[in-house]
This record gives sequence, C-alpha cells and structure tokens, in this order.
Amino acid sequence: MCVIVLTPALNKSFKFQSDWPYNNSQTYLLQTLLSDIQNDNKREFKATNSNYIFTTTVNYPNNSDLVNQKIYFDKKMNPTKVEVMNEDGDVLIKMTFKKVNLDKTFKDNYFSLEKNMEVAKTEDETKTVSTIESDIYPMYIPENTKLASKDTVDLDDGQRVIMTYEGATPFMFVQQTASVSDELAIVSVYGEPYQLATSVAAVSDNMISWVSNGIEYYVVADNMSQSDLMNVANSVASMPVSK
Repeated sequence: MCVIVLTPALNKSFKFQSDWPYNNSQTYLLQTLLSDIQNDNKREFKATNSNYIFTTTVNYPNNSDLVNQKIYFDKKMNPTKVEVMNEDGDVLIKMTFKKVNLDKTFKDNYFSLEKNMEVAKTEDETKTVSTIESDIYPMYIPENTKLASKDTVDLDDGQRVIMTYEGATPFMFVQQTASVSDELAIVSVYGEPYQLATSVAAVSDNMISWVSNGIEYYVVADNMSQSDLMNVANSVASMPVSK
C-alpha cells in the first residue's frame, strides 16, 4: 500500500510503501476503530441514554504511552468521539466527530495528487526559510547523555546545524533549512510514517526525520531504542516554533 504525505510549502509529496493505516490504531478511520473493537476479546461495552461506549486496547507501535481507548457511538451507531488514554486513564488523544455521512460520494479527481497539492497550496501559510534563526534543542535527552558539540554549516541554499550528543546513549540531532522544488516532486521515503504534533515523520531502525515550518529535522543514532528516538523527536515537535 502507498501512503502519500503532502508538503505544499516545499512543492513535494513524500511517498511511503506502508500498511500504516491498517496496522496501527487510528482515531479518524472508522474501519480501524471497528477493527480495534473486533480484535479485542476483552473489550468492554457500556450503554448510556445517548451513547454506546466501547473500551478497547490500542495498537500504536511507536508510542507505548497509548494503552487503550474509548469509542463513542450515538444510537444510530455513528461515531461521535474517540479518547485514547495512557495506563493512568489520562486522555492523550481526543477526536470528536461533528457530522458523519456514510453515503458521501466523491468526484473522480478527489484523491488526485496534483489537485490536492493545488488546493493545499492556497491554504498553507507556511513559509520556507533560508537561515536557522534560533537553534532548537531537544527537551528530552536520554539519561547520562549530554550535548558535546554544535556546528553550523552554510549550504548553497541554506544552513545546517549539527548537534552531537555523547554519553550512555549517543545520538546526532540535525536541523536543516528545507529546499523548495521548482516542479512538483514525489520523494520516496524509507521507513514507516509516524504522527508527530505538527507533521508526519519517517521512522527507521536508527533514524527519524520530519519537516516542519520550513526546517528538516533528523535524529540519528546507532544504539538508541526506537522509544528514545520517538521521545527526542516528540520533545522537539511539540515545541511552539514560528519562523
């Protein structure tokens, strides 16, 4: 299966060969919600005056904090809300459905890559940058690991900042100004998609990369667990940044 992530500010789309929508829980996909209900033999069910509520386990391979979910349906069995929680019952993800139309039809070009890029360009207010005005540091650092060096490299069309962390869990954190493609480009990506706060990242065994606010980010390590990779990336992606 092909998963395509559009990045209109760069005039690029990133193509993953992945079954991500089917192999992971997704709060916004009815098919996945129904699969979670069907596949959990220990699911719980509760009926109220206005809702049917299913409580099930979830499958988020890249986020161990997400443990279970509550899926709310109205009396017509239309989904109304999904809450994904940690083991303490704290809601970490919430999806609310204001209107559901199961008989919706779409025009032939509704899922056209070119058409969607045109529409997205008119709605996307993200601006690209040629310099990194302020360095961003990960808020999460593995134990007994610290910043050892920081280097700034001038590129032909931008800048790159390389931060090297040494210690028990060495890794490299790279920030680089993203380039804009003159023509619509389709970039094949190695790895699995992973939803960050502001974008979709690509995750492989020893690297996670993503683009946000005109900057490309990379976390690279030889001997870091995927959980720590995610934690470092999330600690950067969750920070409010404006360019």
